[in-house]
Amino acid sequence: MSRVDLFDKQHFLKPERSFKEYSFNDNDYLLKRKLFALVNNFNGQDVSDSDYTELDHLYNRSSLKQDYTRLIFAIYSKENKRILVARRFSLGRWTFPDIVCQLLKHKRVHQYKDKAFSIQVDFVTGESETIDLYRVGMKYHGKRHFEIGVDGLVLMGPDGNKHLFPPGDAYVNSIMGMKQLRTYLHNKHGEDYVRASEVKSFQSESFLLTEDSITPLYRGLPRVGELTQVKLEQAVKCSIRHVLKNQKADGRFLYYYDPSKDSYVDFEHPKRDPAKNPYYNILRHSGGALTCIFYEKYFSTNNSIECIGRAINYLMDQSVYYQKEDAEAAYIYSEKKSKLGGSGLALYLVAEYQHLTGDKSFDKYGAALATHLLNQITSTGEFIYYNIYLDKEITEEENFDYFSFYYPGEALCGLAKYLPFLSDEDQTCYLNKIKQALDFLIKVRPEVRASEYSVLPSDSWLMMAIMELHSYGSIMEPAYTDFVFSDATKMIERMYKVTDAPYPDYAGAFYYQFGDYPYSDGARMEGIMAAYELAVKMDNTEMEAKLWPALCLGGWSVMHLVNTDEALYSVKRPDLAKGGIRFKYTRQWFRIDTIQHVAGFYAKLLPYWERAVAAGYHI
Repeated sequence: MSRVDLFDKQHFLKPERSFKEYSFNDNDYLLKRKLFALVNNFNGQDVSDSDYTELDHLYNRSSLKQDYTRLIFAIYSKENKRILVARRFSLGRWTFPDIVCQLLKHKRVHQYKDKAFSIQVDFVTGESETIDLYRVGMKYHGKRHFEIGVDGLVLMGPDGNKHLFPPGDAYVNSIMGMKQLRTYLHNKHGEDYVRASEVKSFQSESFLLTEDSITPLYRGLPRVGELTQVKLEQAVKCSIRHVLKNQKADGRFLYYYDPSKDSYVDFEHPKRDPAKNPYYNILRHSGGALTCIFYEKYFSTNNSIECIGRAINYLMDQSVYYQKEDAEAAYIYSEKKSKLGGSGLALYLVAEYQHLTGDKSFDKYGAALATHLLNQITSTGEFIYYNIYLDKEITEEENFDYFSFYYPGEALCGLAKYLPFLSDEDQTCYLNKIKQALDFLIKVRPEVRASEYSVLPSDSWLMMAIMELHSYGSIMEPAYTDFVFSDATKMIERMYKVTDAPYPDYAGAFYYQFGDYPYSDGARMEGIMAAYELAVKMDNTEMEAKLWPALCLGGWSVMHLVNTDEALYSVKRPDLAKGGIRFKYTRQWFRIDTIQHVAGFYAKLLPYWERAVAAGYHI
């Protein structure tokens, strides 16, 4: 897509309209009610003739799909292993009530009696020719393309048995790639069995039935619908409730959880016991508390103030103090490392807390962190990325080999928010050093670290830092603000639009190469949000108008990652998973930072909602 038409509003028009629309009638709800009554009243007997006739009558008058090649029922509750029943429709056999009868004949259906449960119904619309499971995938086009979450599988085993993998099972089993899918099938059926099976793919129309609702599913997920202010507020509130509920007494947050496995074992550190020897990324800890800050700025509830204080106290416990000339300095030390970004985000949090509450309890600690960060800016303007790495002190001469792309922006965010607490003399000193760092990052780093850059920009922290620093005009240059708007534009260039999305839920997500699986990314959305806030500060209404539709489209995309009640139909502990925000559409695990970036983005977006409506930016 060329730069000329990049911001044309047609590319951002109502992504929810790309999906097939459903309008459910009274018979749909009567049919659903009848299904739930049959399960709840199960007595071990076959379905009576009158119940069968009633089911047939209601289904024939419902708006549910009447023409299908296969019907799949899956019933879920948090207490029980799911039941899946499927039958192929042919020559008038196996009508809708026939499948219900098969479901009720299942030996475990009595376990669902008088329990909270949901029923997923898939109407299969056709099957492919036989495919080679080992020669199809996401990266291929045409007949060899297999879309995880949209395409399902039928395995016809060498023993004559059929095995189904419905499209939504990618989400249910937390599968995003073909390697994961094949591994799952091998573990379930045996690799030799799978390789000997005839395999066909299929697509379906899928619905989730609960006691109260009928929800269309896509990729196993509830439809997002129109993005509204209310939905944004609900998502932030729900996520903050999750964060507060799961904070430990020492101030740490629930770092990682996989609802599909009911497991706290971080997949990146599978050999570490999450109870005895947990991995805990200190940068993400600060990010969790910053999310509470942004929540409080918008909602002003004070519900999370104690949580933020505990989080800061935890950071203080991980800090090492030292003397720098006549000032005390401090850095965060965790996992045998002292990361520039760890101390930078800690200062960002402490300064934001003081701005929010006026509480000066952590003022001395903030000053020590700021002294350390300033000390990490070398004479060239480059930051020292790690002053300690695996318990080894890193010298300025060794710094080149310990590069981190994001730490400088995180450090500058902290310093920018701390500047108002300094005396005029100290502020001038800090600003001079900060300008050195900005010059390196904007003018020098792209050349000396060219290999670290990609076609899809990612340094949202630096974009946020420049937005924060714009108030200090004495050091600002057009090159700095140009960088922010340029990176935001480059991100939007690599954002799937409503007009070109290969699948409807790709819209608003990013890609490196067109056709990539969607990178629905709250962190990059924070970068575009920083560009919007900078445009507001600069009274650049033209840039505001351009960025707002992209913010809304990206906001719609990341809403697919939010664990609502409807999204948790298949998990064992919906109470724990609710409010978590996943990393990818069909991967169920989430971390404190995957929550942070999306909820933080929403909390920053919300204060501008009415302004954008009044200005006519909404599409």
